[in-house]
Amino acid sequence: MTSTDGDGDGVSGDGTDRPHGDRAVLALAREDWRAAADAYVQAAFATFAGYEGFGYGAFGDRTEVGVAVADLCRASVCHRLAGATDRARNRAAQGALVAADARDHVASERVDEAACEEFVGVCRVLADDPDEAAAAFDRARDAYADAAVDDPAAATTRPIQQAGTDLLTHLSRPDDVAWDDVHGTGGDALGRRVRFLRSKVPEFVAARDREGKLHAARASTEYNTNYRCPACDATDVNYHSPAVLCLRCSAVVEER
Repeated sequence: MTSTDGDGDGVSGDGTDRPHGDRAVLALAREDWRAAADAYVQAAFATFAGYEGFGYGAFGDRTEVGVAVADLCRASVCHRLAGATDRARNRAAQGALVAADARDHVASERVDEAACEEFVGVCRVLADDPDEAAAAFDRARDAYADAAVDDPAAATTRPIQQAGTDLLTHLSRPDDVAWDDVHGTGGDALGRRVRFLRSKVPEFVAARDREGKLHAARASTEYNTNYRCPACDATDVNYHSPAVLCLRCSAVVEER
């Protein structure tokens, strides 16, 4: 059942102590957008503080600030689907503030400052502020040019960049853009990446609004299995830690 953003505690209702990110996945499978949004916000704050994910938190050498901002972006999308446009803008604004703070006070290299600017741009798209989004993407482009990294393709695997790629591929579902779609052959990986974000993030957000659905992110997948989706009868699955999901419609096939 699809939820609205009315009264309720916004938790998953599974009665377990699952990580917040797992609860968000199960809420997406139920199309309970309010619960998914709340779980993603909790996941963002827990990751920021070092209590979820790999436990690095926001301020260590291997910062997980990108993961936290990405989850605030996911929460923003879920609030949009729940019809709570004010809360969607709030989550996007929070993400932009965290990304800007990381740019100015956490990132120690220009290449990571550029990735923070990318997140500011994505957040501004989610806040329906295209002019500020364009300005942020311009700053990201210029920062990558200033960084002049020796191996642009390798730079896409840095923690903040990887979190941004994971968010982008999630928002693209069910179309499932791949690394090559975003970065090309690698020589101009970072420049192409910014151009792709500028062009495609608004399209992906509009598609999620139009379809009224955010699929679970693509994890480990398998095709033509012995599983069968109870909702759409597909046999292709998406293995997440809390459940085996249908790769096609994200319904729960088997909860773990």
